[in-house]
Amino acid sequence: GVVTKLFPARVALVTGVTEAALNGAEAFGPFLGSLLWEIGGYSLSFWAPGVMLLGGVLLELTLPYVKTTPAVLASNDRDKVLKDPWILMAAWHCAACQVLLYFHLPTIAPFAKRALDETVVWSGLALLVNSSTVVISAPPLGWLIDRFNPYFFVIFSAAILPFLYMLLGPLPLLNLETTKLQVMVVLALLGFFVPMGCTPVLLIMFEVYKIRNKGDVSVSAANSIISLYCTCFPLGACIGSISAGITSLYCPFEWATGGVGALFFLQSMFAFVYCWRVSILKQQY
Repeated sequence: GVVTKLFPARVALVTGVTEAALNGAEAFGPFLGSLLWEIGGYSLSFWAPGVMLLGGVLLELTLPYVKTTPAVLASNDRDKVLKDPWILMAAWHCAACQVLLYFHLPTIAPFAKRALDETVVWSGLALLVNSSTVVISAPPLGWLIDRFNPYFFVIFSAAILPFLYMLLGPLPLLNLETTKLQVMVVLALLGFFVPMGCTPVLLIMFEVYKIRNKGDVSVSAANSIISLYCTCFPLGACIGSISAGITSLYCPFEWATGGVGALFFLQSMFAFVYCWRVSILKQQY
């Protein structure tokens, strides 16, 4: 929220950079933790990140002050955000895209062992490719989304993501062979198209609020929108990870990921209709 107020004309770019930082930490954190443990033992794995966090706090003290909390909390504006179905539907699309980024994480290692005869190390490398693509692609995507129609990126990613996820296994009904290259390419493409579906959502939520309330976004409303948007990431991760664990008890990886991809067609149709309806609201505004 603070960073978006520092750069109000570059909301999507800032969102992309933040998303890249988050996924970068998730990708390289376990690796760095194990490396620190090998170098200095258990305690160094905590001392080193603690010192880095302290350095980050000291660095933040040099940033310009930005007022992010109104003098009087406008609870009415907060309620407008949290009770508006149009804003909540946009937020849900972001969470649904995040499900596709986390559903395969708990089960890809046993799948790689069974289908490709690969070790956990290879699975870790595959997931690193997945996260690294997010880190690389999210900032440039944010830069593009700031300059072009954000609804186009939502629609385009929604059209691609279901097919991609059905190809991850791939879905046995497609009668395609599982190869290392195919898994790596699909994971890399997921790291590109998932941010394409998530990053524009914050801009859309701001725009929808303006349209629905016929005015500017207050500080209280902006904070509520940003908080709601940030909630979508752990929500999607939670749904994806838990559902992966449950489905792994009843069906193999290929059917589970293919089924999720097929279900995402419904989300894609929802995204198409949503963007079309918002375009009508913009004309009436």
